[in-house]
Amino acid sequence: MQMFQNLHRTMKGHDQLKIQCVPCDHLATWDHAEASTRCGPDATPMDIRDRARCTACGVRGQIRVWI
Repeated sequence: MQMFQNLHRTMKGHDQLKIQCVPCDHLATWDHAEASTRCGPDATPMDIRDRARCTACGVRGQIRVWI
């Protein structure tokens, strides 16, 4: 069975999830607790990209995600 990357497996206590809007370049950072609360601990990068909406310009699904 293949294990997919998700927030629970990849983020440690001090890590920050960075989410950047491609069209407007807005950057948001969430700590482990906030990312788990907003997205759920089993969220994959694809889940986050599909659901995220930029708070600056309102675009949905056009973001970069990294830790």
